[in-house]
Amino acid sequence: MNTKIFRLTLCVFLTLSVAWLSGCEKMMDMMPPTDDEMVSTLKVGLIHPHPNYITFGNGAKLAQAEINAAGGVLGMQIELVFKKETTDTVVQSATDLVEMDNVVAILGPLFSSHAVKVGPVATVPVLLGATRAEVTAEATDPNDLMFLIGGSNVLQAKLLAKVAVEQLEAKTAAMIWQDKDVYSEGFVGAFKASFTELGGSVVVEQTYSGNDGTMFDSQLTAVKEANPDVLLLASFPKSVPRIMAQARAMEITSTFIGSDGWDDPLISTTLEDNEPVDGYYCTNLDPDAVGFISAYAMEYGSVDGIAATGYDAMKILAMAIENVGSADDPAAIRDAIAKITNYEGATSISGFDDNRNPIKSVGVRQILNGMPQDMIIEAASE
Repeated sequence: MNTKIFRLTLCVFLTLSVAWLSGCEKMMDMMPPTDDEMVSTLKVGLIHPHPNYITFGNGAKLAQAEINAAGGVLGMQIELVFKKETTDTVVQSATDLVEMDNVVAILGPLFSSHAVKVGPVATVPVLLGATRAEVTAEATDPNDLMFLIGGSNVLQAKLLAKVAVEQLEAKTAAMIWQDKDVYSEGFVGAFKASFTELGGSVVVEQTYSGNDGTMFDSQLTAVKEANPDVLLLASFPKSVPRIMAQARAMEITSTFIGSDGWDDPLISTTLEDNEPVDGYYCTNLDPDAVGFISAYAMEYGSVDGIAATGYDAMKILAMAIENVGSADDPAAIRDAIAKITNYEGATSISGFDDNRNPIKSVGVRQILNGMPQDMIIEAASE
């Protein structure tokens, strides 16, 4: 064969082959995937205030990874759809997660003041990072879909009052909290009732606006004049360490006590000098499962109670959906969550009460030199 003709024939053959293969690839792309190729997903909403309290989302992601590695839920892989938690957008975020993203449930929000806004618009189960007991109890809908996963602030406040009286031998207490914050209001109300019942006396009650900034002169002047044994700060970082520092600068010697709202790295990173915040006591939702603690530490570092809450929320939701055998019925999933007993995850939950609050334990720790000490006292939910 003539060499030129052979080369021309070969070029034509190769060109047609490439075109044919390209056409086949396009046809394959247009064909629907087979059952073996299709990977179903189960979308779950995640609302938390990034970058604060980021451990809630990390805990949920750790649980997600473990569940997916074990085969998912009903053969479906879990996909977390994140929304940042803010006061102005939390309701719209919750609505969008359901209507636009088609999630089967929502994990979060963390702040009780946001949770009460989400409740009225919730149409899927909501497993909260928030801990105000009344968030679920005050719901007007008897088929409310909201659950607390962490120990309620009422339980925490009762325990803190017990520690203040019996361990710290406090007879008088002052309270400072953020005005119009439902979490803080619930905590101080429960603390005052329990502290008074145990024989103590609340001698100062002061509030501050979230916009007050860094100075708390009038509130702390009242505390200094009363000279209470303990000063309860039912608030959040960054306000808490700033109040502590100003109190010590004013030579207030009261022992600082507080809530799980302090469980944020900002409590120890807001100030350049942490000496004013050292030695405080606060309620704690610490995890008690060694497996969770080591797995979380390997993936994300230091573990806290909020991480445990995110982890447990994801695990409990997955368990409920498996028990129902379907992800299509929000009411059935809600009922399945309510029936869960003897749950062992990052923490232990005996079950849920009639208000969908967990029956579990909380504790009180002292922080010395930036490190949590052994649990002082632990109490189970009533």
